[in-house]
Amino acid sequence: MSSKSNISKFFCYDCYLSMKIFSFEPIKSSVIQNRRGNEKDNSSFSYSSNWAEYSKQYGIINLSSVMFKGKDKNMRDNEFIKVRDEFSKDLEPKSLKANIDCWNFYINSTDENREKYETSQEKVYELYRNEDIYKKLKSLEKSGLTDKHLSKQLKDLTREFDEELNAGELKKALREKENDIASKYNRYIPMIDGKETTKAEISKILQNEKDVDLRKKAYDARIKGGDVIADDLVDFVKMRNEFAKTKGYKNFFEYQLKEAYDVDANYLQNLLDEVYDNAKDVNAKLQAENKKELADEYGIGINDLKAYHYGLLLDNNPAKEINKSLKTKEQVVDISKNAYTGMGYDVDNMPVTLDLFPRKNKNTHGFCFDIEAGRDARILANLTNDANSIDTLCHELGHCVYHIGISRDLPFLDQTAYPAMTEAVAMMMGDLQQRENILKDTVPAETLDKFKKDLKKSEAKFINRSMLIIAFEKSMYENPDQDLGKLWHDLRVKYTGANENEEINNEWATIPHYLSHPAYYQNYFRANLMKAQMYNHLHKELGNITENKNTAKYLKDNLFQYGTCMEENELIEKFTGEPLSSKALCETLKE
Repeated sequence: MSSKSNISKFFCYDCYLSMKIFSFEPIKSSVIQNRRGNEKDNSSFSYSSNWAEYSKQYGIINLSSVMFKGKDKNMRDNEFIKVRDEFSKDLEPKSLKANIDCWNFYINSTDENREKYETSQEKVYELYRNEDIYKKLKSLEKSGLTDKHLSKQLKDLTREFDEELNAGELKKALREKENDIASKYNRYIPMIDGKETTKAEISKILQNEKDVDLRKKAYDARIKGGDVIADDLVDFVKMRNEFAKTKGYKNFFEYQLKEAYDVDANYLQNLLDEVYDNAKDVNAKLQAENKKELADEYGIGINDLKAYHYGLLLDNNPAKEINKSLKTKEQVVDISKNAYTGMGYDVDNMPVTLDLFPRKNKNTHGFCFDIEAGRDARILANLTNDANSIDTLCHELGHCVYHIGISRDLPFLDQTAYPAMTEAVAMMMGDLQQRENILKDTVPAETLDKFKKDLKKSEAKFINRSMLIIAFEKSMYENPDQDLGKLWHDLRVKYTGANENEEINNEWATIPHYLSHPAYYQNYFRANLMKAQMYNHLHKELGNITENKNTAKYLKDNLFQYGTCMEENELIEKFTGEPLSSKALCETLKE
């Protein structure tokens, strides 16, 4: 997230697939993320020419301490640097412990692991209740700093202290409520005909099974996970809104959008409208084609299609042949690792932990836990042997290489990535199977060519799904007492072309971001624009990135190492040579 935030959050894939993905940034408030404390530091940061030029431009004197412009160090700037770095010395080890405990809770959601996680969380938040530090920060904020980047850090840090000191009990109640809901959902075991199943098995049924009764049972088993937590989520939304109102906002969505991600609501809406307008004709055409093909396959009318009919891979879909060629889950892992090898990464010898397959008490989604910049990143996934799983693992590994590439010489608060930037890299990596040749040894060339051409369909589906999720969340926070099942139904009709006569249910509650990452999905949407622009630039410079071992160094030297030491819009322009726009993505849709 835009500032390393107090509590563990990670980068998640599921919603992104649901939509497509994502990533949890564990604890750190103005400062945190998941990572494991490996003794060996494999980041071995070196001063590249690019970094030297940037350091010279911004007058960075001592990276481990801070950055500032000009030769004269403003006294107030230096005073803030001192306060910030002293605070970070206490924050860093406690954050690391909380991030590790967060990981343990998500891979094994026992009461014991939850208690450990909540205890370590609380120790982090205690640091933000130091009134002496808060007074210093408020005084500095009143006087003002000369450096733009330091001013933003001061604002974020002051906000974190203010929230803990002046709304600490309410924030604690929010954390406890979130963990309670997460525990319920993590423990939910889907059942089909009285037998336990897994999310991966349900996905396989919905991809391959033509028996409508079995498809409905699988779909219902997935949706019932939403039934388990739907009422709790509504209460949670109201609690979050109560907190946001204490900060002068109408609701928590508006608060989170501005305070956590520094995204202007009008700018976001204009961006959504621009892409929607550019994509609506393509979307309408693709949706109509898909509905006709499905209706013909099932032998029913188009108006009789229900939610459980969708997702079937038809015989003319190249993904179906790819899935048949993937005999084992281990093959998925090998293909993904080989793709990264082609870029110059050695995944097996990087400080990356992989927990890739389903089991009881383990969260059923897909996440990257950024435990410690440059030293430790971890992936929680629930892979099976299909193309979606290749997308998932390549995506999450994208988060990993980003965070392992962040310079340890940066101030602690800058040792993270902007959410949309790391999502852009991860989503770009997830697309590699449809952009490059990582499946050339798995399927015939003709199948791979068809699969690549279907990227347009994937992008269109992503746009529709992301708009659905964002619009629903915004409306939910504006009025949590409305019929949320009907709201989800109506927005599905608008954005995905679902039929009006589909039943109303709690599918919305299965979107993990609504619980753990409020207002986060817009990061995926913006990242989708970024990834298209970034890939075009990389391909121009390096050719196919999975066939050029200089890719890893290029990404680290020109993007990863900077963390958040410059603003997001500056970073994307520095990397690609032009400001962010929807041009590259819209061109993909027209290809």
